[in-house]
Amino acid sequence: MVKDWEQILKAAKTVLLVDWPNPSIPRSLVKAGLAVYGFSPGRYLKADVTANRPAEKEGISVFEPRTGEEGYLIFEKIEGSAVHVDIVCICRPEAEHERIFKNHLLSSGAKTIWLQPPVTSSAIQELATANGIKIIEGINIANTAAKI
Repeated sequence: MVKDWEQILKAAKTVLLVDWPNPSIPRSLVKAGLAVYGFSPGRYLKADVTANRPAEKEGISVFEPRTGEEGYLIFEKIEGSAVHVDIVCICRPEAEHERIFKNHLLSSGAKTIWLQPPVTSSAIQELATANGIKIIEGINIANTAAKI
């Protein structure tokens, strides 16, 4: 496991989230200045935070601000994939990790896998080692983003 997770996140420009436990994860990453993409079965989405609620339309999901938050978190469908990402953050069961690795990590050019707690994975350990990819686990990416 990598110990310099703060430096890795500071150096990153893009993150692909393969699921997330709550909207604070993408919101924190966007607020930290990262380009944030999400994967929802069959499509990629780009995250943003806007001051005003966007108009309802196909291909857009809107999350209301919670107490203490500013702006609306939105995810808008994009054509194709997230192109290049620096970090793939996974919050899915281990049984899906090999498929996620092959379908999202290798094709995106990412050099870091971030396993969002409580996710752990022995399968990812082998795949990452074989492909020269760093792993961060046991560290909440939103908390780290809030520090940068």
